[in-house]
Amino acid sequence: MKNIKFNKYLNIVFLLALCTSCNSQKEFTPEEQQILDNAKANLVFVEGGTFIMGTESMMLSRPTHEVTLDSYSINKYETTFKEYDLYTSKNNLDKIAPDYRNQDDMGPNFGAIFMTWQQATDYCLWLGKQLDLPLDLPTEAQWEYAARSRGLNVAHATNSGKIEGGDKDNYGTDKEVNFFPPNPLGLYGLSGGRPEWTRDWRAAYGREPITNPITDSIVISSEKIIRGYHTLVNSVYNRGSRKPDLWQAGIGFRCVCNKTTPVN
Repeated sequence: MKNIKFNKYLNIVFLLALCTSCNSQKEFTPEEQQILDNAKANLVFVEGGTFIMGTESMMLSRPTHEVTLDSYSINKYETTFKEYDLYTSKNNLDKIAPDYRNQDDMGPNFGAIFMTWQQATDYCLWLGKQLDLPLDLPTEAQWEYAARSRGLNVAHATNSGKIEGGDKDNYGTDKEVNFFPPNPLGLYGLSGGRPEWTRDWRAAYGREPITNPITDSIVISSEKIIRGYHTLVNSVYNRGSRKPDLWQAGIGFRCVCNKTTPVN
């Protein structure tokens, strides 16, 4: 009888400790809460629709094919070091790229880099729990649709759809996430920022129309699709891929909210 009571006591203590741990996860200072509030406010609603994805002018981005997407919201900016540091701090994780950020020109509002695909995914899922929203990495189709301002026939995710090249071209360099002008949807850095992780495994495009596509299992390569490479030609179509456990390549990310109505 004493053992039974003692075991019940231990169970109660364990549950109380667990609840305390869960509650402490949700305790934020006013400054930290402001970071979360800003992350929510920076979700831009993208009305769904049908567009022609890809381009025949680039081998890896063809064939062009019809894609239909549900509405969703996407972060206005790439995830910043300040935002990612909040996540690592609250979860007792190592701070990413501490040596890299010792440079004078790398501040808290620069795009966070040097995380694996899983680390980027985990951040989006964690942020979604804090905001009570279905957050994740964008699919490749969601990324391109947003970069092209709902499928416009443009080469770059800028207000004009163009990028001025030349020796003084600053795209692709380390800048704060709001440095370059946004595209018509109000999204920054989809051309000229950091390359970004997406949810999809690498796979060739098909020709048939498809709705809400995602390659969620390995097909031809155990690499995840990267979008947003800095190129002076067709940056919104440029596709790349990397092993999901790679962190050294300077890849960033942004999150999407898979909710078909605007975030309040």
